Amino acid sequence: MKKKMMRKMTIVSCMVLILCLALSACGGKDGEEENNSVIELEAVPLDRESESGTDAPGGDGTDSEGQDSASPGASTETSAEASAEVSPEVSDSEPKDASPDAAASNGGDAAAAPEIRWEILRETRTDDAGEEIAFAEYPMFTVAGDGSAYKELSAALAAINAQYKSQNETLLDELQENAKDYRESIEPAGVFGQGTSAYVYRCDMNIVSIMVIRTVNMGGPHPNNYWDYYNLNAGTGENLELSQFLTMDETMVGTIIERLHENYPEVEFDDAVLKAEIPDIAARGEIGWYFYEGQINLAFQEGSFGFGHAVGSLEVTVPIE
Repeated sequence: MKKKMMRKMTIVSCMVLILCLALSACGGKDGEEENNSVIELEAVPLDRESESGTDAPGGDGTDSEGQDSASPGASTETSAEASAEVSPEVSDSEPKDASPDAAASNGGDAAAAPEIRWEILRETRTDDAGEEIAFAEYPMFTVAGDGSAYKELSAALAAINAQYKSQNETLLDELQENAKDYRESIEPAGVFGQGTSAYVYRCDMNIVSIMVIRTVNMGGPHPNNYWDYYNLNAGTGENLELSQFLTMDETMVGTIIERLHENYPEVEFDDAVLKAEIPDIAARGEIGWYFYEGQINLAFQEGSFGFGHAVGSLEVTVPIE
């Protein structure tokens, strides 16, 4: 009996031991699988990012760089739309250029500036057969509108027109007679004439600056060119003097000499002659001048500084003082 009890206890102990061992084994396996699973989940994304820096697991094929590079495009598009919205305000508040006409058309302060209009008229002379042998063109300037706001300026322009018309009549008579002689002795079909063009370089409430170029052909090897300059006070119509805008001192003379060398590198200037003659030419009022792009253009007529027809007139642009 005692032996039977010992046997049962031994069997029970063995069964308990086996059961414990079985439970212990199951618990250890589960823990190991969980740890491996955690390591694997952490290791997979780290390895893939490290190798390629591309798709995240389960991603749609767009990488972080792709998303970043797409962002500036959207930003630029937004900036462009904003610029398009702002542009009309800027263009409305500022005229497209600084000319009086542009300012007036945009409702600027120069709306009351005069508007100068001109046309080139042409008159002719004919021979006994009615064939044209001479012609001459001349300009006619007017203030647009009724000119009531600029009566003095209108009167000044009318005086210029009358002078051109009178000169034109005299020139035509001369051209006609010379053309007859030329046809008889040199070229039976020769025609003498004067072509004319006009330019308004400045026109505002203060100043009107005009240049007229006349080209006369009288059968020679080359035509003769003439430049006329008119700088008028827009309010009074009076002629303006160069000395009102430039002081022909040593500094200005030096600037003119420097510009002459820059504009005409092929001409052999004598600086000593330039220094002596530029002030004298200015004092005699023999420098043609007009306003040009916020500066003043100076024109020394043909023959200045001892140069002949081959050199022609010499021009420089200097700042207004």
